[in-house]
Amino acid sequence: MSLIATLALAVSAGTTLPECSWDRPGANPFMGDVVAAVDRYQDIPAATRDKLKARMKARSYDDIALIERDGIRSAGKAEYAPEIRDMHFGPGAVCKTVTRARWTAKTRERGLVYCEDGQCILVPTVCRNVSRIRRLESKPAAVAPSGAANTASATREGEPAMTEPLEFEAPAAGPMAATQPDSFASRSGVPTLGDGGSTAPP
Repeated sequence: MSLIATLALAVSAGTTLPECSWDRPGANPFMGDVVAAVDRYQDIPAATRDKLKARMKARSYDDIALIERDGIRSAGKAEYAPEIRDMHFGPGAVCKTVTRARWTAKTRERGLVYCEDGQCILVPTVCRNVSRIRRLESKPAAVAPSGAANTASATREGEPAMTEPLEFEAPAAGPMAATQPDSFASRSGVPTLGDGGSTAPP
């Protein structure tokens, strides 16, 4: 069942659905407060949630992840399990299990990653659907050439290098305007990478 179809079942904020297929990133963006959404994850200790929320409010992300059909790649040193879970969407519903099986092999989206105490939050820039991912062991630190920064802006497998600092409005700025579902993406400074229309809002 797609996120669009399940919206009919999620008649009010706070609804939790067992499984959704994230078929069209950006089609049903999360309309609530991105930072406050972290408190929905009650299994995360309150102190850890507070640290995550502070990082998100300050735009102090750990990584820029490249989300693909079969995995999540890091632009930095981390590695992630491919699963995305507990995804917020629409007015405040949450999907426990999220699949990307209907994506094409070329579909890609970027997301900001915030991690504290082994808990990681993923915020895709196309839709700001606050979600959870799992970080695996860190990659060995690469030796950067003299004068070059070893940061998340490094080029990976044909991806363009991001040499400028990422500037974007704090995702904690409150609910996103319903008439501008792509405002988080457009202001994030991190371009979306959908495969020809998959990221367009309805």
